[in-house]
Order: sequence, then structure tokens, then C-alpha cells
Amino acid sequence: MSTSNPTTGKSKFARLLRLFLAGLASAYVCLILASSYLYTYKILHVPCLPGLQEHTGLQSISLTTADGIPLRGWYRAPQNGTLVLLLGGLGATRDTMLPEAEMLMRHGFGVLLADTRSCAGALGSLGYFEVADLRAMADYAAAQPGVEKLGALGFSAGGVTVLLGAAEMPQIRGVVAMGNYPNLLQEITYSPAPTLSPEWELQQLVDLSYGLLTVITPAQVSPIDAIPKISPRAVLILHGELEAPRTQPERQYQAAGEPRSLWIVPGAGHGGYLQAQPQEFERRVVAFFSALP
Repeated sequence: MSTSNPTTGKSKFARLLRLFLAGLASAYVCLILASSYLYTYKILHVPCLPGLQEHTGLQSISLTTADGIPLRGWYRAPQNGTLVLLLGGLGATRDTMLPEAEMLMRHGFGVLLADTRSCAGALGSLGYFEVADLRAMADYAAAQPGVEKLGALGFSAGGVTVLLGAAEMPQIRGVVAMGNYPNLLQEITYSPAPTLSPEWELQQLVDLSYGLLTVITPAQVSPIDAIPKISPRAVLILHGELEAPRTQPERQYQAAGEPRSLWIVPGAGHGGYLQAQPQEFERRVVAFFSALP
């Protein structure tokens, strides 16, 4: 009569357990890899709303960037010689910054607003590739009659773009940067996470996924390194009180050369600065662009 060997049974169970745990680990790795890549892909391919077809007082225009991306825009010629380029944040259309544009138009400034490149189905980058959009806007505006000076105002990723762009575009004489992060890698890793924790792994994989999708690293997208290069042209750093711990406006202000100014908007979070403090916002922004040399 044969008898089963308990040692053999235990060995088989151990092998099955190891296989199960290895499969579980592989599934976890695949899941977190796929999740981080999909998350990053969606952030860089944000869909845009159709937006308005007409707007009183604004001319609908079309722009093409140097890398061939078509952009819709709104244009209004200046009455005082100064035109402001306005860029919104993630997934912004040419309509996103209309409240700020209408405020500026009341004071005689010209405005040019445009869709972000993601609206044309192109890959976004949260501010880096979008410098080409800003350049196309600046080239269009500079060629229009009555435009003597260019300024730029950007929010969030648009704030990143105007800082990066102005650092290499001397024709932009002053920049208002609102609610922008100081460095994209620091933004991705803002939340403290213990090494090898799931959150830490996700942060590292988003960093990696961004690099794979864009062929640049998040560390390269660094407004705080661009700000000093804008001087002696003026910079206004404008952030909300509630977002300031994350966006570090004081640190960005310290990095800027003169002339520089800082306003932390009381009671405001990420955006809504004009709505939170309408009179003070109008006074400061109008005074800034009125003083461009």
C-alpha cells in the first residue's frame, strides 16, 4: 500500500504559493504602470469644449504654430498701443480668459486669446510645448497695425508658458503669471510619500510616463529657472492665498530679477482672482501693463 509524502505535498503548496504571489506582484506592477501612464496621457490630451463662435468686439482668427498646430483665436486691436497675450490653463480654449480680456479692453488694451494646442488634438505638455503657441500669438500680434508693445498674462499652465516664453522672447515686455507651479517635477512630487509606498511609486511612474510621452523630463519644465532671465523686463507673480503653499509664489518672486512684484490674492484658491478681488485685481493688472516701457 502506497502512502502520500507530506513533504512533497508541502513542497507543491509552497511552489503554488510562490507562483500566486509572483502573479499578484506582476498584476500590481502592470496595474500601477497602466494607471500612471493612462493618467499622464489624459492630462496631456485634455479635450476642449467647442466654445463661442462669435463674440462682440472680438475678431475670430486662425493661427498656426511653427510645429504646424492650428489654433483658433480672438483678437482685438489696442487703442493705447499695448496688446496683451492671454493664455489659460489645462484644456483652456480661447474663451477661458475672456473676463480678464474684457477688463483689459475697457482700458484700451488690445488682446489676443487662443486655444491651447490640446484643443487641436496635439500633445500638451503643461507649459513647455505651449511656448510655440505663445510665439505664434506674438508673431501674429506684432504684425498687426497699432501694436507697439506686447505683454503676456497666463494662468496655471498658461502662467508656466508665459514665463518660459518670455525668457526667450524679448519682444514680450512684461509678464503676469498667475497660479503657476515653480517646477513640474516638484508639482508631481508635491505630496510627501514614503519611499516605495504606492503613492511614491505612482509619482515616479508619472514622471517616467511624462518623459516617455513628451521626450522631455518634468524637471526641465521649470518656470522658476526661467524667471531670472526675464529681467530687466517686468514680472508680476499673482497667486491665490489658498494655493500659495503649493505654488510657492514667494519663492518665485525671490528668483525673479527687477522689476518684480508679488500679489497673493486674499481668499482665492487656484483661479478666480478677478472674481475674488475684482477692484484690486483690475487696479494692479491695468497698472502693470500701463507701465510697460
